[in-house]
Amino acid sequence: MAITRIHLAAATAATFAAIILVGTVIRFTLGGDALVLSFRFAQPLTWVMGLTGVIVAWGLLKHYRWAWWLGMAAAAYELYRVGSVLVENVSFTRPPAFWPLLIAVLMLTFLVLAFPSHVRASCSR
Repeated sequence: MAITRIHLAAATAATFAAIILVGTVIRFTLGGDALVLSFRFAQPLTWVMGLTGVIVAWGLLKHYRWAWWLGMAAAAYELYRVGSVLVENVSFTRPPAFWPLLIAVLMLTFLVLAFPSHVRASCSR
């Protein structure tokens, strides 16, 4: 089976879930002079985000339509969360923080891979 856009989108969702569950990107704080991440495994949102990424990746591999919709909604929401923090803490004297930028790039990649109509049409179950 050839690797298609839906498989790459599923890999992106799985990568997001791994980052969330291994190094939780839940709460952003300003520590000293840089934007840093706070790790919180006790928060339910951590588990919801991580499990959502796993469920979306599995659903996309099985070509479920609900997985496509859930992935689009979750990616848009997370892109909004991370983007608002990045815009709010923009500085022209220092580069943006690595982890929030990585999450933003992953979410943009997922949206670009999964958004075309032929990818949505391939999710027909």
